Amino acid sequence: MRVIAEHRSEDALVSLVDYEWPQAFIFHNHNNSVHYRLMPVNLGLRGRVGGQAERDLGNMSLLPAGSMLKVSDYGVDHRARALRCLFTPSWIEALLGQPLTALIPEVDDYLGVRNSNARNCLHRIALELLEPGFASAALIESLMRSAVVEIMRDVHDQFRPAVIDVAATAPKLSHAQMHRIVAMIEDSRSGPPSVAALAGELGFSVSHFRRLFRATTGQSVHEFMSALTVEQAKSLLANSRLSMKEITYRLGFTSPSSFSVAFRRMTGCSPSQFRNKART
Repeated sequence: MRVIAEHRSEDALVSLVDYEWPQAFIFHNHNNSVHYRLMPVNLGLRGRVGGQAERDLGNMSLLPAGSMLKVSDYGVDHRARALRCLFTPSWIEALLGQPLTALIPEVDDYLGVRNSNARNCLHRIALELLEPGFASAALIESLMRSAVVEIMRDVHDQFRPAVIDVAATAPKLSHAQMHRIVAMIEDSRSGPPSVAALAGELGFSVSHFRRLFRATTGQSVHEFMSALTVEQAKSLLANSRLSMKEITYRLGFTSPSSFSVAFRRMTGCSPSQFRNKART
């Protein structure tokens, strides 16, 4: 493990690290921790905690102190860059009012968490570690608190399933379900996911999902994904140093020209014009 940058406080340690690991390994977690893999995005690792069933690890997980994670090998690349946030039990109890294991009894439910708000917080922490700005420590600690709360809200909602009033004329998706959909869209690196894939993520039929989605957002799935992609593009253009080509492929477009056409259609200006204006 190679540490690229880190921030340390009395109760927490936040590190940007490069990992290399053997074909299969056991990870002993001595602290409460959040792990967020920045790249590669789609690594395909699977693992399990204790005697639980194996599951997809995704690129974001929260692990309580004392847990043991067994990671399986599926012929994937054994290198990754990740953000690792370690914090003491007293830190988490002060933040949430209870220990992690008291809030969520099943440890494996922390694995593969999908929450776009938490991911955005963790990504901003990584950028701040690489290029610290004014009041960097305060920003990092604030973002870490927000990320943990967002993850815990998402995981906690799994134990309180959304109740749909069948008598209501327009049932809607819950906040947790919308978080999962937004995260699935933003995580995709090979173009927008299909409506069938989004519906399947929540266990709905396509037609029922379309009705719920429009009732919740006031938009069709396609309209929502287009608007979300534009917001992602604006954020990357304004806040990152990625080249236009890198942004193009990160958002799932086939070429810079197709990205430019879509961006101009939605915003009225080219990506280059938007970037120049955002930086002046």
